[in-house]
Amino acid sequence: MKQILNLKIEKMAMGGFGIAYAEGKAIFVPCTAVGDIVDIDITVEKKDYAYGKVKKYISCSDSRVEVKCPSFVAEIPCGGCDWLMLKYSEQLKQKNQLLLELFSPFIDKALIYFPAPSPQIKHYRNKVFMPVGKNIQTGKITFGMYARFSHQIVEHITCENHPPIFDQLANSLMEFCLKAKVEPYNEIEHRGQLRYIGFRCNSDGSQILVILVTLSGKLPFTNLLVKKLTTEFSPIKGIIQNINRQKGNVILGKETKLLYGSENLYDNLCGLKFRVNYRSFWQINTGTMEMIIFFLQDFVKSKDVILDAYCGIGAIGLSLADKVQRVILLEEFPQAIEDAKENAALNKIKNVSFITGKVEDHLADILKKEKPDTIILDPPRSGIQQNALEAIMQAEVKQIIYLSCAPMTLARDLNTLLSGEKYKVVFLQPFDMFPHTWHIECLAVLKYNDYYITMR
Repeated sequence: MKQILNLKIEKMAMGGFGIAYAEGKAIFVPCTAVGDIVDIDITVEKKDYAYGKVKKYISCSDSRVEVKCPSFVAEIPCGGCDWLMLKYSEQLKQKNQLLLELFSPFIDKALIYFPAPSPQIKHYRNKVFMPVGKNIQTGKITFGMYARFSHQIVEHITCENHPPIFDQLANSLMEFCLKAKVEPYNEIEHRGQLRYIGFRCNSDGSQILVILVTLSGKLPFTNLLVKKLTTEFSPIKGIIQNINRQKGNVILGKETKLLYGSENLYDNLCGLKFRVNYRSFWQINTGTMEMIIFFLQDFVKSKDVILDAYCGIGAIGLSLADKVQRVILLEEFPQAIEDAKENAALNKIKNVSFITGKVEDHLADILKKEKPDTIILDPPRSGIQQNALEAIMQAEVKQIIYLSCAPMTLARDLNTLLSGEKYKVVFLQPFDMFPHTWHIECLAVLKYNDYYITMR
């Protein structure tokens, strides 16, 4: 394998890699920090770039901290964290630099704010799904996280990102599976029983849902499993068996068996109570999400009509309802709309209406009929389809609030919205939803260009 010695890491890249330069090409190296000097083995080499793996650290940057997670420092490291080795202040600094490089070519740097830190740096995740497999050496069932760019499971003991009780639950589950001779799923042969174990909790940890994703409806001794888990862990509110019979990377299947309790838990957000299903989209970092909503309250007015597109179970729209005249919630999935209706009723919110359907299919008609003052966009990672962006520009909505977990698709969509010169960016405020990773949540606020209105 080709080696390069004494390579200095110059900057960080999207994807969490450190970048060095040698032999006329950029070399991407995981688990490195700016200022590290390393010897590497080249793992992939192309004409203009290459990927490498650290063979030896010659010297380390002052921005590093000691990593105690054995999965992160393993020979094949866990893919759950990118920057666990960086001081938190350095993580924010590097995220800021990545966003400046991405957005400053078309947004004034003064309008790209420094990332707001997460209120909780460790154990911030309220949900996790972990693949189940077989330890090659012992033959025993085990769990963990996938290594980067692979489906190789890196076994876990503890994780610094999710609550410690999730690790305790996982180990208790593995203990049961070993005794009950539960077979882990083999994705190559498409056989075995248990594919994933999942956990979801509310913000104070008082309610937990346990999800077992299986290949078929068969799972031995489920009554004994329920008794074991509920005896050992009093916060458990529900134990769910989700059945996924299909091949592929999608975690959850369409079938559900309720083994115990409820499919839902209740969580609090900005003083409101929300019913959250085990399938629901609910931001994994509740503290950061509350920061975002409190921040948004300054950008709506009492006479405003708000359209919350991609509303999910209503987290953003319902949280702003008492600040505005009326809220319209639009969501593709019927079950999410039913949950949003329940959440409105739970909080006695009456100035809200609900529309079930795809944003791309319904947005143009809704904008013509309702004429909202503000549209809130919180799309999936893939972003917003072109026809929906065109409908917004055609309707000349006064204010666009765009929340995104994918900076690159956000940049693409902002370029589209700015291309007609009808809109201007007021600011772009990042929020750190995902400490120890390169990922960042970005909030962009755009206003209809008053100059354009005057000159038209």
